[in-house]
Amino acid sequence: MKNISHHILKKINDPELVNTLARRLPATALNSILLDVFHQRTAQLNAGALLRGYAQNRLVKPAAVDVIRLKAEELQTYQLLQKAGFEPVELSPVAQLGTSSVIAAVDQKKVLTALRGTEVQADPTNALALHYAHQRKTGALAKGAHRFCSISRVLRTQALPDPAFTPHFAVCTLTTMGHDAGSFTFEKTALLEHITVQNAVCMQVYGKAQVRAELVPQKGYSATHPLIAACMEHLQAAAPGLHVTVRPQPVNKNYYSGLQVKIIVALEEREFEIGDGGLVNWTQQLLHDKKERMFISGLGSQLLHIFTAPR
Repeated sequence: MKNISHHILKKINDPELVNTLARRLPATALNSILLDVFHQRTAQLNAGALLRGYAQNRLVKPAAVDVIRLKAEELQTYQLLQKAGFEPVELSPVAQLGTSSVIAAVDQKKVLTALRGTEVQADPTNALALHYAHQRKTGALAKGAHRFCSISRVLRTQALPDPAFTPHFAVCTLTTMGHDAGSFTFEKTALLEHITVQNAVCMQVYGKAQVRAELVPQKGYSATHPLIAACMEHLQAAAPGLHVTVRPQPVNKNYYSGLQVKIIVALEEREFEIGDGGLVNWTQQLLHDKKERMFISGLGSQLLHIFTAPR
């Protein structure tokens, strides 16, 4: 992408254009210029060009889903999550510019950046972190654990080889945020709640009883780290019926902090990683408080909808 930009800038004989727009102009001035640019571009379009553009743009096609069944599943999921203590939040279709890349270290080029300081919603857990941090900072939320959930249609721009992974898709996300309570109490409680409710969604909404979870140590944590050991001990004592294992080898990703969890479901005699989550430090960054804790998880609700469609 950088080489392409360099070639274009060289061709128009203005190699410093990107630096000028990105660093020297205030955000409001850049927004005004871009608004004018796109106003002029759309003024040159006609109906035929609009239709040709639609035909070529993989980001704008409707989802291939049974809409009524999908919405019924989402309602049933929301009711189950609310009963489990997660407050449903209807997020905006756009997020604050940088929501995905600043605190979560996702490449901004994988996100559809928009005007007026926004980007198309790419990961609701990032947006829920901002929602929580803003409410905490303004005094709208008291200290203590707060649980939010959202079922959102998100869009990501990277092309993937598997046709089941479409540019935009519905995802069910859960977040638990609060303060460190010592002895890994927050971590153990949040992990149990997320695994339990995701397991319940898979079984009660989608009729899939063969669900298991895998704990993955992250960022220097080993399978025998006290955090992992405490979490496993808590899960085995509180929910012995859950099938949970620990991956022996850690994985180093610049995303989760210490612990990742994968939700795996058996579909048509194959296993799929249908859910993902773990500990993140986003609220620590946003509130400048090392005592803040955040646990997130996401469930591929559209994939479950497709995989469990009536034959």
